[in-house]
Amino acid sequence: IYTDNMYFMRYENYEKDSRIRYFGNVALNYKATSWLSVLGRISMDTYTQMQEERNAIGSKNTASYSRYDGTFSEYNYDLMLNIDKQLNRDFKLTGLVGGNVRRTNVQYVRAQTNGGLVVPKLYSLSNSVNPIEAPVEADSTLQVNGIFASAGLGYKNMLFLDVTGRRDESSTLPKGNNSYYYPSVSLGFVFSEVVKAPWLSYGKVRVNYAEV
Repeated sequence: IYTDNMYFMRYENYEKDSRIRYFGNVALNYKATSWLSVLGRISMDTYTQMQEERNAIGSKNTASYSRYDGTFSEYNYDLMLNIDKQLNRDFKLTGLVGGNVRRTNVQYVRAQTNGGLVVPKLYSLSNSVNPIEAPVEADSTLQVNGIFASAGLGYKNMLFLDVTGRRDESSTLPKGNNSYYYPSVSLGFVFSEVVKAPWLSYGKVRVNYAEV
């Protein structure tokens, strides 16, 4: 009356979740000079999945069958200019400037039986006592265009200043108010370059400020 038998739940009211996924990337790095390189990259992550849930005839709750079918895909396109240059004996400059386009698409359909199952142990949407209600459907596409840059200045492998910034623009936000920023700045000091002691192999202190 109050709950289903544990074994009945395990072998009759079981769920099923299956997914087929593909992901990967391809990149090309061109070294223009000894201190300047250009990187282009395309990456993808895509999958299809199906989820099923069952309540068998004889359960505490009304017998039912529900099914979810969905697809997901995300593609990233990156282009980056990388700098790594020793300016002089004391100073070294590193940095990058780049852009990213991320495109995401999600589609799914979810439906379930209505009023119970006609034939026991036949889990199908057409095995519904009453006509099924309209399935829930979704189809969403999002694109985010981003530009970013960073610069790092090192002094004698001891003092490091890093500044970064990124601006993203989203297709799903209102025009005129659809961009946002990620600035940061940090300062690091490797004090083991100054403090020489047999018990100290490496020591560093770092302060950082960032906004997201």
